[in-house]
Amino acid sequence: MSTAFVTDPARGEELLAAFRLVFRHLPAGEREQRVANASRLIRLGELDPRGVLVARSGDQLLGGLVCLPVAGASALFWPPQALPGRHKEAVENALLARAEQWVRRQGARLAQTLLTPQERALAAPLERNGFRHITNLYYMRFQLDRLSKRLDSGQRLKYQPYSSCSQQLFQETLLQTYENSLDCPELGSLRTPMEILEGHKAQGDHDPNRWWLGWNGLEPVAILMTTLLSEWQALDVSYLGIVPHARRHGLGRQLIQKSLREGQAADAKQVTLAVDARNKPALDLYRQIGFEAFDQREVHLAIWVRDGAASSA
Repeated sequence: MSTAFVTDPARGEELLAAFRLVFRHLPAGEREQRVANASRLIRLGELDPRGVLVARSGDQLLGGLVCLPVAGASALFWPPQALPGRHKEAVENALLARAEQWVRRQGARLAQTLLTPQERALAAPLERNGFRHITNLYYMRFQLDRLSKRLDSGQRLKYQPYSSCSQQLFQETLLQTYENSLDCPELGSLRTPMEILEGHKAQGDHDPNRWWLGWNGLEPVAILMTTLLSEWQALDVSYLGIVPHARRHGLGRQLIQKSLREGQAADAKQVTLAVDARNKPALDLYRQIGFEAFDQREVHLAIWVRDGAASSA
């Protein structure tokens, strides 16, 4: 005999229970902290309650999921969690189908889930429903109290802030830097330059004077985008890219050194970045400069093509 259930946005009185379902894999203290944080995001208007989904049978909640459309034609998913039982997979599948339907109506063409290595088991329902594990991300930081004045030597690039350069040229150069990139190449052709920029603008304390077009003589060859993360007293390198023919000439080191100087000028305590584990040249460079890994996430990605058909990464 089948158990009938429906999937809907959580009612107001169900939100706390829904969050506790989504974070049920965590120890009690950490779970309650995550529930409190999610509730705060609802109150601040940073998490749309329509994206808090539950599977309900009568008055009983059988499972929950949280999805969040974000700028740049994207969405973030917290994996579905369902109560143990013979209908667990059906509940998880139904929640993911409802979540995909909703975020795609909001304009998302891809969705990401970032899991700690300890949360790997939560990926099973994602992988049944069009998500694929594409890579691991390493989160790295450089403590600025270690900054050396020697960083100023040998600079060839000249920098023009986004606020004072041709936006068309900035976008054209940005697209070129995605060609044959080793950092999440699966994302390269999925979004327009404007969608990419909108995604970066939504991060941290956006300031167009912290984005730069890098010139080598009369030629634009690089993009550096940073943002202040006030909560962490950090300047985050949200994007660093070099056009293909200018790679392997030391420009990446120059761009990172500029980010360190900018972080120091902004009175940040640290400079942070995330790098694809497959990008060995970048990893080696960051380690040589003095960045240290402090966290890691497994990236699961779902891509939906424009004609409505589902596509894996």
